[in-house]
Amino acid sequence: MATAEDDVTAQLRRLIVQGALAPGAKLTVAALSARLGVSATPLRAALRLLEGEGLVESHPHRGAWVRVLAPQDIRNLYRLRGAVLGLLVPDVVRHVSDADLEALSALDERFRDAARAGDGVGAMAANQDFHRALLALARNPDAAAVMDRSWALVEALRLRLGFGPGRLARSAESHRALLAALRARDAKTATKLMIASSDNAMADLLERALADQAPARLRRSRY
Repeated sequence: MATAEDDVTAQLRRLIVQGALAPGAKLTVAALSARLGVSATPLRAALRLLEGEGLVESHPHRGAWVRVLAPQDIRNLYRLRGAVLGLLVPDVVRHVSDADLEALSALDERFRDAARAGDGVGAMAANQDFHRALLALARNPDAAAVMDRSWALVEALRLRLGFGPGRLARSAESHRALLAALRARDAKTATKLMIASSDNAMADLLERALADQAPARLRRSRY
């Protein structure tokens, strides 16, 4: 059963992920309490939880704000995800059943439908469901939780920066190849495909982030 803390965390996460609270925005308890109509206690707890997810940054005596991600932060995030995938995927292959593969294929079809329609938000949601179900098969909830905690950060980046040309189509092909490797119980290929997909996502986001920063650098150079 969801608690008041859970509800406040979900509301605040949504405001950050959807950009209503932009990167760098100051997060004061008084202003957020008034905005959300909640007391300070669950709000402070929510800020701590979102700091753990990487969405919020805080320092003693300076307060909290929506985290601004530099390109190196994106690299670090995806290197961590790649390392965790290298740990989890061999165990996924060890435990995956034919019934699991059918369920994963159904989730993948949702992703493909959204990708074909150019629905970036729907594709992100379906992709998250696919990966959450996939990694749960490793039976290592602590490692899977590392991936799960980073999804909000990835979602916030994608909603702000979007997808590069052909990115969703390439992701769909990566899913297809991964499912084939899982059906063959080929742990080496499945692990290689998952890490490569993560690296490609990192490269796409870095390219989008650098392009997004270019106009700001140009404006500063004029003064």
